[in-house]
Amino acid sequence: MKQYPSIDLGLCSDCRGCIEIAPGIFKHNPATGLMEVIELAEYPDALVDEAIKNCPEDCIFWETDE
Repeated sequence: MKQYPSIDLGLCSDCRGCIEIAPGIFKHNPATGLMEVIELAEYPDALVDEAIKNCPEDCIFWETDE
């Protein structure tokens, strides 16, 4: 079972705090104006958890691939 971070774009305020915490995991796409999760083979739990904890809109969460 693979775990990966996801962003609920309907809740995201584009504060970019997740980029400050984990720039290797999250990015802003200037073409769409939206936040994105960078596709990685594995995601460091501690960094993603820190981004989740500090997100003012509670829009970042873990998803699992079964």
